[in-house]
Amino acid sequence: MSSKKLSSVSIGTFIGMTIALAASIRNVPDVAAAGWPMFLYMAIATFMFALPICLIAGEFGSTFPEKGGPELWVRNTLGDDFGFATSWLLWTILFPGMVVVASALPPLIAVAVNKSSLGTDNMFTLIVILVSFWGMTFLNRCLDMAKITGKWVTWIGIYIPFIIMTLLGIAALIKTGIHPNSILQGMHPEKIIPLGSSGAKSLNYFSPIALIFVGIELSSVYITRLHKASDYPIGVLATLLFMLVADCKI
Repeated sequence: MSSKKLSSVSIGTFIGMTIALAASIRNVPDVAAAGWPMFLYMAIATFMFALPICLIAGEFGSTFPEKGGPELWVRNTLGDDFGFATSWLLWTILFPGMVVVASALPPLIAVAVNKSSLGTDNMFTLIVILVSFWGMTFLNRCLDMAKITGKWVTWIGIYIPFIIMTLLGIAALIKTGIHPNSILQGMHPEKIIPLGSSGAKSLNYFSPIALIFVGIELSSVYITRLHKASDYPIGVLATLLFMLVADCKI
């Protein structure tokens, strides 16, 4: 499919696709397990790690508003060899991550069909992963999936669930408060700062929390489909803010 046949995407759709590239349900356990220090870790990861990435990606995306993303930026700066290496490294990084995401589907399917044994069946898990990968490959080859999924799935899979979870979370907090036997226990300001032996243990979760934002710059491949190239840095920064609020809430 040539680039001339691809329709443009709105900034709202672009934000949803960027969130889908970086955010995942695999991040929720790491954020929750950190306890109250998760707010400090999320703030540090956001402003010391993700924000510089977004600013750099926004600068490069506005400077080179052509199709290609990080591979294009590196190729224009350092040459074809480094551009190819960038593409290869991005692929090798994404592939295991997408396998992890697809591997979350078999247990969900098992629960949906009331066959819990399928959730731990390695062969069933392999089949689901392969069908998911090849199915999306053929769909993207034959259809403009960025337009289709961007228009509907961002609302069905991101925005609407976020609103519902926020409202339910607020309602549960008002009704029951924070359970004293939960990982959060009571709210004490000093618990946000990881001090002592218990606080040091939570440092194990800082790296996984920072890795939540890895891949946020990959949506730069859609910069040619935005109405204006200047929408790219705005969209990426809005995505960053959304992920900060969503992950802290969860």
